[in-house]
Amino acid sequence: MRCLLKILGLVLCITVQTAMAEEPVIAVVVSAQSAFTLSLNANDLPLVFWRKKLYSAQGKALHPANLVADHPLRQRFSQLVLHSSPKSQVGYWNGLYFNGIQPPFTLQSEEAMLRYVADTDHAVGYINACKVDERVRPVLWVTATKIWSESPPLNCDNH
Repeated sequence: MRCLLKILGLVLCITVQTAMAEEPVIAVVVSAQSAFTLSLNANDLPLVFWRKKLYSAQGKALHPANLVADHPLRQRFSQLVLHSSPKSQVGYWNGLYFNGIQPPFTLQSEEAMLRYVADTDHAVGYINACKVDERVRPVLWVTATKIWSESPPLNCDNH
């Protein structure tokens, strides 16, 4: 019986590690075309998306963008960076709306996010790190364990 429990524990551990390894790395991106240099660190990132940090160090208004609430990458970004679900954020945004602060712009897809960030001055968005192309420049990377200032190892074979 003990042997069976050890084997089941090992299988569960391997399954959890495999599932975590398959989760995409999230790239936080800005336009590659802009002269805009955004210096963000792990502490700034939630502030930008909670709209508590509205301006860059250069005094330019930041334009954060989210994917739609039911998009798996939005849900993951919200959990890892904002420590909440998109559904639980509704009351927060309703409260700020009456103070004149709008939530981040919302986009339907990662392709829409790429286009918006590439074409909007001072926009900040996020996509699967394996989908970064010449239109955007990553400034941070988000994994299940931390927010990175340099690209972590990526496995883009399945993307």
